[in-house]
Amino acid sequence: MTATQPNRTPDLRPTEAPRFDHLLHCVPDVPDAVRDYTAAGLPAHTNPVHEGFRNGAWRLDDRYVEILTVVDRAVYASSAFGRATAGWQPRIDALLAAGGGPLNFAVHVTDTAATAERLRRAGHDVEVHDFSFQEGRVTFREAILTGPGVPPWAPFFLTVHADPALRREHEASGRVDRGAFDLAGLLVETADPHGAAAWLAALTGVPVDTAGTVVPLEGGRVHFTAGPADRITTMLLTGDRPPRTEIAGLRIRGAADGDAWAR
Repeated sequence: MTATQPNRTPDLRPTEAPRFDHLLHCVPDVPDAVRDYTAAGLPAHTNPVHEGFRNGAWRLDDRYVEILTVVDRAVYASSAFGRATAGWQPRIDALLAAGGGPLNFAVHVTDTAATAERLRRAGHDVEVHDFSFQEGRVTFREAILTGPGVPPWAPFFLTVHADPALRREHEASGRVDRGAFDLAGLLVETADPHGAAAWLAALTGVPVDTAGTVVPLEGGRVHFTAGPADRITTMLLTGDRPPRTEIAGLRIRGAADGDAWAR
């Protein structure tokens, strides 16, 4: 690992309550990718274009996979999301040019501001951004690692506050539908799996497993395997006969596939 090694933190599950929130999957065309997700047994939906940006999702519960693209760079760059993710734009552009792929993932915490302060004390550069949607019915705060040495797969942190009625509306709309499968975790290919797992464990406060290559984040375990990609390559599923496929640069495998994950 070349990233700043934060000080070893205790298990923060009782306080910050870190859990997997969502995976960001960049694709050239959202409706096309949504059709591929749905055909694979992962019921997904498409949202309208908003401020130069379009997304869709396979929504399981509070967790989801965000399927996204930029349709108008100029409009997106001046939006709140565009300004917050300006540092990610070169990687987004590269993924889109390559036909798509996973960007990074979000970790939900109790208080983003407190998490950001902990990370700063550990030596990280962190930007905090606030967002509000639907006339304030949904607000959230994100903490994004910045500066040199941050792995391209590094998570960002967020805290979401939503009108409880909004969740009921989502459920009534049919957009919360995991189908027959559940997300078990992600696979990151990196040159130093043990070092990367230790870095993520210290970052999130979720101790690495006994094998030293898995960070058992609630809602989505993060696995590390040796390889040159230095990025998320695979989404791991549970359920009866999970699909074995690839959608816009994201491999999809069963969590029990073992050594076959990397192939």
